[in-house]
Amino acid sequence: MNTKFEIQKAPRAFRTISEVAGELNLEPYVIRFWESQFKQIRPMRRKGGRRYYRPGDIDFLRGLKALLHGENLTIKKVKETVIKKGKKFIVSWPNEKIAELSALEKRKIQIKLSYAGKKTLYVKTFPNEEEKLKINTIIESLSELKKQMLARTNF
Repeated sequence: MNTKFEIQKAPRAFRTISEVAGELNLEPYVIRFWESQFKQIRPMRRKGGRRYYRPGDIDFLRGLKALLHGENLTIKKVKETVIKKGKKFIVSWPNEKIAELSALEKRKIQIKLSYAGKKTLYVKTFPNEEEKLKINTIIESLSELKKQMLARTNF
């Protein structure tokens, strides 16, 4: 669990709705609405009805946010996903996306352009040879254009 709360509590301590909202960068009313839509979110309630979220609830909310806000899925689609794949899939979703993005970072190739000074252009690896050929053609065209511009006497 990778929670970074400003209030120093034990990692497994229960959190109030405002603490959870601050951690997930959401408004409390959004969390209350999700609570009404997803029966898997069951915060403990104390006297006066104040909600206290368990670490598992927070992880589930983080997964919901990744799917609803990050992937732009509808609530209906996320509900279907929860039914088909279970709560553990939703909890693990943000971690899988982070791992996927870090793997993508490792697969990037770096091209330094001499005319760009210290700027660097990053290009993802290409899924097939056709895409690679298109990019190489564009790079060759740009190189030829650069040669022509440098050859001009008034440039």
